[in-house]
Amino acid sequence: MIFAEKIITLRKRNGWSQEDLAARVNVSRQAVAKWEASQSIPSLDKIVQLSLIFGVTTDYLLKEEEEEISLTQDSPESSIRHVTLQEAGSYLETRRSAAWVCAIATALCILSPVTVIALGAFSEYGHIHISENTAGAIGLIVLLLMVGIAVGLFIWNDQVRNKPWEFLEHDPFVLDYGVRGLVKEQQTAFAPAKLALTIIGVILLILSPVAIFGAIFTDKDLYMALSVCVTLILVAAGVFLLILADIPSEAADRLLQEGDYTPDKKRSNSVLGPLSGAYWLIATAIYLLWSFRTENWGTTWMVWPVAGLLFAALRTIVEAVMKNRGETQERIR
Repeated sequence: MIFAEKIITLRKRNGWSQEDLAARVNVSRQAVAKWEASQSIPSLDKIVQLSLIFGVTTDYLLKEEEEEISLTQDSPESSIRHVTLQEAGSYLETRRSAAWVCAIATALCILSPVTVIALGAFSEYGHIHISENTAGAIGLIVLLLMVGIAVGLFIWNDQVRNKPWEFLEHDPFVLDYGVRGLVKEQQTAFAPAKLALTIIGVILLILSPVAIFGAIFTDKDLYMALSVCVTLILVAAGVFLLILADIPSEAADRLLQEGDYTPDKKRSNSVLGPLSGAYWLIATAIYLLWSFRTENWGTTWMVWPVAGLLFAALRTIVEAVMKNRGETQERIR
């Protein structure tokens, strides 16, 4: 019995149509039809997924001489997680609300030095009647409060809101019938809003240094300090909008296992996740140490764009290494 015949036999034994099987494997019905007509062979990842869904070994699917069904120890239902229509809707709603929490927390981190810079400048040039030390102490307290609130929001978002959905990141899963259509529909509906948020966010980031360039021509230190505050506010607003655009779209891609959430990408994300966490903690530590040591907040903010560029390069390198490793393992198999 050849591979195509085995797929047909197993599908019919479970009482599934080609559409049902396609929904469980996250492919089109035409792809299943081609498999069953021996016009194409699924990728290795899909073969593993099929073996889990049907509860058979990969050897049974791939070896033509194996006629009897070679069952795995686990049943299909216990070996792979099925995401229901209700679960998918709940997950997408959770990620939409989580986007706001993450965007607010990130904006708080970026805005945290504004009070220190503004109070210090106003105090130094006599616009407020408090000493520079008092202004610095108040600004530092506000900075620590904002960072503390941001960290608390990040932890709450990760441990409370996202914890029930960790299996989507790490474990194999399939979508029940109708889920793929729901996710695609919501993804299409959100596309115009995502485009608008992304465009505005990018424009704000591009325009963020304009205030500093303008202050250079005034030759006044007060304006230079305040221009840094304006720059940080524009950066915070731009990043805020980009996060609101990205997280709901990322949630749909994760359910559909598309974009950055294909099986190959998941392997690289398993490395990038801990790496990115450590990377940004180190970047934050460098920023704070440099800022407090030099008290030159007007310059130290450059840590963030430089860190962003370096992280993009690091991500590209890690993905290339993981892709090459995956291709090597497939050739070995």
